[in-house]
Amino acid sequence: MNTTYRMQRALLTVAIMVAPGIVVGASLNCSKASTSVEKTICASKALSHLDEQLAQAYESVLLLSDNPDRVKRQQQEWLRHVRDQCQDETCLQGAYEHRLAQLAAAQQVIWQSFRDTRLGIEFSYPSNRTVKIGCHGSQNCIALIGTPMPHSDYLMAFEVFDGDLETVAGEKAVFEKKNDGWIAKGRFGEHQVVPLTGPGWQGLKAIVDCGISDRQGFHAGAGECLWVVLSNGKRSVVVDTQGMVGNDAVSMRSIQTIRFSK
Repeated sequence: MNTTYRMQRALLTVAIMVAPGIVVGASLNCSKASTSVEKTICASKALSHLDEQLAQAYESVLLLSDNPDRVKRQQQEWLRHVRDQCQDETCLQGAYEHRLAQLAAAQQVIWQSFRDTRLGIEFSYPSNRTVKIGCHGSQNCIALIGTPMPHSDYLMAFEVFDGDLETVAGEKAVFEKKNDGWIAKGRFGEHQVVPLTGPGWQGLKAIVDCGISDRQGFHAGAGECLWVVLSNGKRSVVVDTQGMVGNDAVSMRSIQTIRFSK
């Protein structure tokens, strides 16, 4: 059953609160600054700070926009016709502050709640993604589908298993418990594991190097796959992505909102 509700938090605040420590966006690379405008920004601490703020706000809007292509087009137009036309710091400061205000007012997607009484879980997801029952060849698997999804059949998969965290993490995911703690196994090496906590559950998270596969077969180029296992002690959910997509603050919000039904 799906119910719809609107999030009341400001856009950028949502993205930061959902995934603390995640940097969403790349500001101007001053080592490659070539134009007079770019050099002016890099020479000013205040403008550099505004540039970093704008990069984060822009990427957050892309994740939660109901029309990301329009946001990209508007950003390119702003760069060419507003920012890059400035001749001094005062003009640049005004251009950045105005663009930040525009992004803060951008229309957001609606967040929805998905609940499956058979599997006994629920979670929130943005309306620019859709839910599909069945993935990994199992009806106990729920796929989130979104765009862009190069070389991927799904953006994220949530698969439910009976069992506690240690059992499911070791048998159904990429995690391995060693004497000094957990590690995650990628295609070419081992990766750090980060503990997670949520409403009524404990979990593990890792980003590992991985291959990418779809209906056309296996793609040798490695991507970065997110793996999460969380458990209430009796049942567990394994979350994975196929690389290239799904490793973002909005995806982490969906994971953090997972709840087990009683």
